[in-house]
Amino acid sequence: MLLKLSLPKFFDSSNILLLQGLFIMLITIPSTSMAWESKFYNSKPEPDDVILPMPCGGEMAFRKVSVPGSKPIEDYPINLGGTDEEWGYVENTRPDYIAGSFTEKNSRYYLIGKYEINQLQYAAVMDDECPKASMKGRLPQNEVNWFESIEFINKYNLWLLTNAKDKLPNKDGNPGFVRLPTETEWEYAARGGVAVPTSTFQERLYPMAEDIKQYVWLAGTQSANGEVKLTGMLKPNPLKIYDILGNVDEIVLNPFRLNKLTREHGQPGSFVVRGGNFMTSEAAVRTSMREEVPFYINEGLRKSKTTGFRVVLGSALLTSLATIKDYRVAWHKLGKDIVSSSTPTRIGEKSLDNPVDELEALTKAVSDANIKKRLQNLIQVLRGSIEAKSEQTDRAANSALRLGYFLCNSMRDDAEALRPSKERYESSCIEEITNEGYCQQAKERISSSEVIIANNLDYYADTIPQTALDYSEITLNKQQSVLTAILQERKLDGVIKYLDVYKKHLSQFAANGMIKKNNWFEDCVSIGKN
Repeated sequence: MLLKLSLPKFFDSSNILLLQGLFIMLITIPSTSMAWESKFYNSKPEPDDVILPMPCGGEMAFRKVSVPGSKPIEDYPINLGGTDEEWGYVENTRPDYIAGSFTEKNSRYYLIGKYEINQLQYAAVMDDECPKASMKGRLPQNEVNWFESIEFINKYNLWLLTNAKDKLPNKDGNPGFVRLPTETEWEYAARGGVAVPTSTFQERLYPMAEDIKQYVWLAGTQSANGEVKLTGMLKPNPLKIYDILGNVDEIVLNPFRLNKLTREHGQPGSFVVRGGNFMTSEAAVRTSMREEVPFYINEGLRKSKTTGFRVVLGSALLTSLATIKDYRVAWHKLGKDIVSSSTPTRIGEKSLDNPVDELEALTKAVSDANIKKRLQNLIQVLRGSIEAKSEQTDRAANSALRLGYFLCNSMRDDAEALRPSKERYESSCIEEITNEGYCQQAKERISSSEVIIANNLDYYADTIPQTALDYSEITLNKQQSVLTAILQERKLDGVIKYLDVYKKHLSQFAANGMIKKNNWFEDCVSIGKN
């Protein structure tokens, strides 16, 4: 039986339409709730957390993950995977590259969820009614499939674009968006990024000052005891990211691929989860851990109480005509980084800057289509080879600068450590001879230390002409910027002074060819005195 709504006569047709519109709005606007307390979404707040709003008065915390390099098409080389022979077909060490989505000073960054998506956050996006904030809602959202994580992300992005577009980081005025992390982004962040030294980055686990159970929920009665745990209860990794190992496996964007020694195998499979879970043994947990999970099982989606996810904030690449132009220009410069020569290759004709330009000129000049195609293929091979050599040169220059600032710092530390001993010796053994045996031993210790410092100075001085002659000023300046960004990320701003001094000495030698060991020594040992 249908009910007929009787309205007073003063309601005309336009008023009725207005009432109908208001009624529709009332039934389609989701219910709201009071703003969540931070304990429900960010139990361990940091001053540099990035916070995004969520439906139902919720919020989500992110951490910046810095990646050196800010120029178009510039990326940062890393090694991923592990050395465990048993899992080599899945995790063997392989080279990879990473770049951030957003630019900041001399580096880029992307944002990664500080915590796994919890049940409260998931319900705020997916449910018709707003959930009630509670501590139980801090449990990670498990029993979730790759497709459901994508559905959550899509709905959250649409909500952000409608309700909080101005809160999103942007690139060329285009707002960023939430998505699943790639495997490379996930593992780079899990290992600690540039916040840890390169040697530490390659270790099985990120640096832990205490027992692993203080950082990771694992199998066993002394850890998770077979139950999923609230997010953010344990200690974070070096980037202040919580539960990236253990608790629940984390879904990533890429399909699963096997490992073929130094690269991924060509066949894609199902989806990937990373990091292990609360049922993983302590002996098995590792940052390289990756597993394939089928999309479907029996007649439905495959879900597990051990599987959850966290998200990242990234951006599109080709965001404007200006950006496209920058990428195009940068791409055409790849593989052409060769020192120019003004020596003519033919009498009466000036040579082009490098063989790639020469081949391109020849390609344009020939009319035979087959030869033109072969020359074009040769150009691409040559450019790839030159670009690989250029990247290798960058890495070597970076290592040379690291050695230089390390030696400069070491000389300063050794000189500072020796100074009190020399002062005591000079006051006790030169002005007043009080103990000949003590004075003789002190003199020998001082002499031995001075020999070590002198040898380090010789080594330091040897590196300067070698480094200055091996690498161009452009390469050294670029790697100085990269190292500066890395040292800042590691909170080692004091070390940057030694890097700057070493780079100054390289520039001085390149300009005048003079080795001034005493001046270089004084520059190093005087750092920090003013």
